[in-house]
Amino acid sequence: MNTNDNQRRAIEWNDGALLVLAGPGSGKTAVLTHRAARLLKEFPDSSVLALTFTTKAADEMRERLNILMGGRADRAHLCTFHSFAGDILRQHGSHVGIHPDFSVLTLGEDRMAMLEYAITKLECDTSSIPYDRKNLLVFLEYLFRESYEGEPTIPGMVPTPQWIPELFGRYCELLKENNRLCYGGLLYFARKLLAGNPGVARLTRLAWQFICVDEFQDTNRAQYDLLKLLVEDHQPNLFIIADDDQIIYQWNGASPERLLALQNDFKMELVQLPKNYRCPPVVITMANRLIGHNRTRSPDKQPLEANKIIDDSPVLKLQVFRDENDEVMSIPTAIKQAGWIPGDCVVLARSTKLLERAANVLINRGLTPYLPQRKNEFECASVRWIHAVLRLANARHDREFLRRICVTWLDFTETSIEVNDVEAAASLDGGDFLRAWVDAASMKIEPNTMASAKVDPGAIRLLLNRVDHDLVDRLTFIDLLEWFWANKWLDNSLETEEINTWKELHGALMREHSPENVTLHLYLQEMDLKSKAAARVPGSIPCLTVHGAKGMEFKHVFLIGMTDEVFPSYQAVKKGHDSREMEEERRACFVAITRTEETLHMSWSHFYNGYEKKPSRFIEEMGFRKKSS
Repeated sequence: MNTNDNQRRAIEWNDGALLVLAGPGSGKTAVLTHRAARLLKEFPDSSVLALTFTTKAADEMRERLNILMGGRADRAHLCTFHSFAGDILRQHGSHVGIHPDFSVLTLGEDRMAMLEYAITKLECDTSSIPYDRKNLLVFLEYLFRESYEGEPTIPGMVPTPQWIPELFGRYCELLKENNRLCYGGLLYFARKLLAGNPGVARLTRLAWQFICVDEFQDTNRAQYDLLKLLVEDHQPNLFIIADDDQIIYQWNGASPERLLALQNDFKMELVQLPKNYRCPPVVITMANRLIGHNRTRSPDKQPLEANKIIDDSPVLKLQVFRDENDEVMSIPTAIKQAGWIPGDCVVLARSTKLLERAANVLINRGLTPYLPQRKNEFECASVRWIHAVLRLANARHDREFLRRICVTWLDFTETSIEVNDVEAAASLDGGDFLRAWVDAASMKIEPNTMASAKVDPGAIRLLLNRVDHDLVDRLTFIDLLEWFWANKWLDNSLETEEINTWKELHGALMREHSPENVTLHLYLQEMDLKSKAAARVPGSIPCLTVHGAKGMEFKHVFLIGMTDEVFPSYQAVKKGHDSREMEEERRACFVAITRTEETLHMSWSHFYNGYEKKPSRFIEEMGFRKKSS
């Protein structure tokens, strides 16, 4: 790796706390992985923990590190904050009432049921509890993010209603009683565990001599509180990569003030990486002009420096259209006229609705869009069923998992098995719901009882025999999965897509954890943390929100919807030009334009959904001269 002086200083950093302020396209991932590789080589008795915010980022760093280490990077653990919290709770969760085989509440309906039950158990006056339970769940997640401990007064909410601390406490107790955790609960209980058990915290710190955090600016309070418990106060071997110009998750608890708190808490040395190797120089000039309008920035922040050599090809274009239909229809036209490879292009917008419109136009013009959406559960009946089987195998006495296996079996085979019947049979044979369910299902696979089944009865019998052999009598779940994937059950495109997605998630999980250490409950917990959405099809054109594009780069960027009240959003415009919300929108625009490797096309329309709009103030702030098409 050819490095500049600042990159080299960061890579060669050993002990102590270092903050690396890394601008977009500055090679920060390479710096982090090369430093980790150097530490592993020079300190053979030490280990490295690297925390990230997305599974994709962790996978990318793991792949790079394995290449640098020749596949011998077992002393490094690269994972998300939530995955690491899961590790802590699997090992030591009993200290806070969590069993190792806990499950994660991936469905909103499950969290809603837990909330409703918690409300019924309150002893205080519940008449003032909001009827809108969805917003109440959002509020509970906020309390988890803020490391709330049941204090009678919440900052910014004075007076605090009496039911809030009682409801939060009861909700947490129900999570523990049912051995189920929400996403916020993973971080909450991991932090609570380390804070309340100094011995466990000390063991955890001894396990990881060097700690790195990527994209620190995205942390919320719960993540930062957890991080502080992993680091020795007197000798913090802490390596932080961040950029205060890319804080775009304030709605999830990120805060510009957290970077200041970090520097105060750990007295960190500072290295800056302002050199950009991704974007054309003119884009860097625009980005510096734009972000210079923000006042909440590190006082000594250096501007980006362009270090990419380009030819004389046109880089920038700003187009104005009558309405959003004309705007999105221009995208496939521009791609085809320029002769670009579709997969080298991306469509970015602040609004998902605008992206959906763009995706439909791409389809109509013979192109393939990729519009990613998080999917917490599989949707195909056969795949949902085998997932439910694994969950019941992991918690043999769990009635909710028994209900799910019965529901998915009905969808899969059109054969009904009653939960109460299985429960009664299990009570006579040790209470094993899975064994009782397999027995009940096996009794219903005769041809005359499955006349309308979607799957051949012979195949169903073979499937149940495999479940009986691999899960009931033994626990060789990976053998069962690989056999299941190799067969076609419903033989439809959704089944094929979701099995391929599962295989990809499985492969990534096995690369993250040594296969011999992958227990069933670890496997299921890691699967619960991952989106089940299909991977991008090669050659497709991503249609991404600005937030979804963070950390990515593309040759040709189409940034659409550049009007006030769209980008920046209506909420930010309403708050005012100097508001925190407007500064975050400006940072989001900064992120958007710095995804560009070769060309940047920005556009806006006079009308959106029939309402007249003005061009985004960010266009003027960039110094871009408007030109009608």
